[in-house]
Amino acid sequence: MSYNCTNSTCPNNTAQLPQEAAERFDYKCFLCDEVLQEPPLSIDSLLNQVDVLPVALQILPRLQALLNDDNSSLDDIASTTRTDASLVSRLIHVANGAYFALAHGGGCSSVEQALSRIGLNKAYSVVGYVAAKEVYCKFLTLYNITGQQLWQDSVRTAFCMETLAPQIFVSSDSYEPPSRGVAYTAGLLWPIGKMVISQFHQSGGTKELNEIRPPLTLETEKEILGFSHLEVTTSLMEKWKFAQEVRSPIKFKNQPLRCQDDRPFACLLSLVIAAVDAFPVTKEEININEMSRGFSPDSETLAVTGISKMDFLEAICSSMQFIKMGSVVGRLKSR
Repeated sequence: MSYNCTNSTCPNNTAQLPQEAAERFDYKCFLCDEVLQEPPLSIDSLLNQVDVLPVALQILPRLQALLNDDNSSLDDIASTTRTDASLVSRLIHVANGAYFALAHGGGCSSVEQALSRIGLNKAYSVVGYVAAKEVYCKFLTLYNITGQQLWQDSVRTAFCMETLAPQIFVSSDSYEPPSRGVAYTAGLLWPIGKMVISQFHQSGGTKELNEIRPPLTLETEKEILGFSHLEVTTSLMEKWKFAQEVRSPIKFKNQPLRCQDDRPFACLLSLVIAAVDAFPVTKEEININEMSRGFSPDSETLAVTGISKMDFLEAICSSMQFIKMGSVVGRLKSR
């Protein structure tokens, strides 16, 4: 939390005085005696103060571009993933799992071998899995949610989006559903703005944030900060050059029918996020019929996707099972 002088001609107008200094001078500038105030917070200044992107997450947009480029090679993709030791370790670990080792005969020891063995699209999912694990690792006091829960929800959302995106049905020959990778990325990263705001709060934040009673709501975000966590997410993704097709559905998560880019994609993301929240992972047996009776999605939003309610809920059930399995290898085997 920093303060500056309200007097535009004072040298302290562009200063960043710590709260302790502002309190010591009773929030009066020691140069001109004008008021010391917290400067208005912008998304750009927020992003400049918080660093939440691990290397694995920064790799995602570059890796997606390579996968969409017919001229890219395995060496290009290997060079991109090789920059993160934990990521390389995870890729090789997955490739050496019983399923892949049995199919390919023996173990592998290089990222090139791992990529060749598990496939590039599956490797992309592993990158996202590792990135989310690194990002969603702290308790979000403002939102009253653990990093583990946020990670679990984001991975489930990514799982469902990747599963359901190819099932989008639109009665138009010109429509192309989003790729699995794009759908997966949107599902995985949509809540990262919450992590950014939470880290900003934990590093000092603002007086208003410090006085808020959790959990922080979308309306309170806009009232205190002037923007929402969804806007922070899309701005961060734009900063790191994620494609518009990934950002747009997140932007319209709460009003998907207003999305002018890919409305079916935005509707699907909105529905999946709501369902993942409505049906948390528990130790109890999953009963899809009971889920169907307890879940009433907006009929128009679901209709836009062209996906039946039962097909939708089957993906939600599968995401629960995926988390219970506790391994990315299980997901790769099932595809």
